[in-house]
Amino acid sequence: MNKLQIINVGKHYRKSVFQELSFNLKEGQILGILGKNGTGKTTLLDCISGQKQVNTGLISYNEQPQSSLVFKENIAYVATKNYFEENETVRQILLEYTILFPGFQLDKAIEQLDQWHISLKQKWQELSEGSKVKVKIACEYAKATSIFLLDEPFAYLDYSSRIQVKKMLRKASGENKMILVSTNFIEEMDTLFTDVLFMNPFRYCEVINLEDLREKRAMSLKEIYEEEADDTFI
Repeated sequence: MNKLQIINVGKHYRKSVFQELSFNLKEGQILGILGKNGTGKTTLLDCISGQKQVNTGLISYNEQPQSSLVFKENIAYVATKNYFEENETVRQILLEYTILFPGFQLDKAIEQLDQWHISLKQKWQELSEGSKVKVKIACEYAKATSIFLLDEPFAYLDYSSRIQVKKMLRKASGENKMILVSTNFIEEMDTLFTDVLFMNPFRYCEVINLEDLREKRAMSLKEIYEEEADDTFI
């Protein structure tokens, strides 16, 4: 079974963002990375993706380091940044992915976009912010990698779109993927995440099974998050 390993990882600039962070993820797990703004959620995903380097610790996939081709070929990352030209059509974006990523499954991306009623003829500048997020998700999903990272994917989505994306992510978790999602959107996430990580630069952070946590606290994820924010977050 494929496994992502985070071992004693730390990142700092002028001050620590996170430190001594360790956890393992396996296929089928969906990790919710939660915390206030500035606690390192995006930075952690950037480090796992290889866009930023950690200062301490190791990140590996099936014992293979980040520098290995195996690791790089198994990363898909839906970042908040936009990398596409305003006049590009969705079809042109898909063709770029086909050229850049040999394992890209074009039919899978088209099928997903069709389910979300996004036309391949639309230009990037014509899409709503929510539709732009969906295009990025469909493209990265179709890269058919084992590690699927998403940074704030629900930020611009309305209620029905959040349901659509959550349904797709649950499906993806059954396709030998391990999924990491950073979000400030806590409502209705009890049915998505299998595990959670509450980020805080001033305390030890660990991955916790959400079902066990809810059973122990007898609370919803939103209630647990609010309690964590009130009691321990800066």
